[in-house]
Amino acid sequence: MRWRHATRAEPCERTLRSPAAEQTVLVCALIGTAQMTWGVTVPIMPLYLDSYGMAVGLLGPLVAAFAVGRIVANIPAGLALRRLPARAYLRTVLLALAAVTALTGLATSAPALLAFRLAAGVLGGAAVTVGFALLVAGAPAERRGAAMATATVVQMSTAGAGALLGGAVVGLVGPAWTFAVAALPVLACLLWDAARPAARYWSFGTTADRGTHRPLPGRRFGARPSWLLLALCAEAFATFFVRFAGEQGLVPVLAYESGGLEPFTLGLATAAGTVASLVAMPFIARWVDAGARVALLVPAGTAGAVAFLCLPFLHVPMGFAAAIVAYSLATGVIGVLPGVITGDAYPPAAAGGVIGFTRTAGDLGAALGPLAVFAVAGFAGYEAACAVLATLFVVAAGGLVAALLRHRSLATTTAAALAAAR
Repeated sequence: MRWRHATRAEPCERTLRSPAAEQTVLVCALIGTAQMTWGVTVPIMPLYLDSYGMAVGLLGPLVAAFAVGRIVANIPAGLALRRLPARAYLRTVLLALAAVTALTGLATSAPALLAFRLAAGVLGGAAVTVGFALLVAGAPAERRGAAMATATVVQMSTAGAGALLGGAVVGLVGPAWTFAVAALPVLACLLWDAARPAARYWSFGTTADRGTHRPLPGRRFGARPSWLLLALCAEAFATFFVRFAGEQGLVPVLAYESGGLEPFTLGLATAAGTVASLVAMPFIARWVDAGARVALLVPAGTAGAVAFLCLPFLHVPMGFAAAIVAYSLATGVIGVLPGVITGDAYPPAAAGGVIGFTRTAGDLGAALGPLAVFAVAGFAGYEAACAVLATLFVVAAGGLVAALLRHRSLATTTAAALAAAR
């Protein structure tokens, strides 16, 4: 791999460096606040359309435009990380995302609004892809589980904060100015990085990084897709498919129709699942950093699948809520592992490309999931729809387990061959 990065220290190395844990939180916060730009604005979009006399039916094309932008951007953005200085690249993308988000409030016609949402999708997809790639590539191998767990906690926190901020601000300043407010957390995190840079992560691709990771012979990224890469993409597809079709689609329908829950109690059950996942994250991080991969994937995949299979048959509120908590814990565990496995298996130079592919697969799952699952529900009932979600969840986890074991076997065989050759 031929690098085009300058070998001199970046400016951030001449300023005050923050402790390693703070640097990890900072990178996670940059990712989380990028996601807040749409977490704050999506709920108020119907109000914005109404304020300018635009049809609420435009909401569908707006969501689609944003999704298309993300799908288009993920892979090119990840691959570009091999050629561009990491800090300047991510900062430029985030500044552009903040500007586009703020300026969206000036759009008064449907074409302008569609263009802004498409641009926000491109920039948002690029920011999250690059941020996660830097997190995977820059986290110390022995602390990679903790870094991914931190990312999960920060994402959950910013998601809740985004919804709260959007709901609070729209009543004070109106829908148009809410877009400008949504950009402020990104700018605050960029100022944080200016004062206390995440220097370890910004060193991606400099001479200091060369030689820190030795991929298996014949397994360099770009030669041909490996089974592991395909399995990581399948897991991302399944995770987003289940999240958008199940957690945000089918689960509320079942909760109200047969689960005995109301909007408030469903919110409590969802919050309980989130809290349980947050409480479990430190323990999950320790197990992952101790080497657990398959030992966590198997029970998490099984538990998530069983929870979905049970949902149509749970008519007691406490039972339905327990299934939601079990599913939340399962997805929390599985959400940590792909990034850790990527860092284990691929060199830093490949991280951007791998994350780009997996996030594209995830966005495709998010787009196709609700359509497919509700089509199945309409044709064969909710039981069949939940069976589809459960099957996809456990098969994707099983595929990742199989690919991981195959990758480990190849690594063992190659190491033995190299030792014999010496």
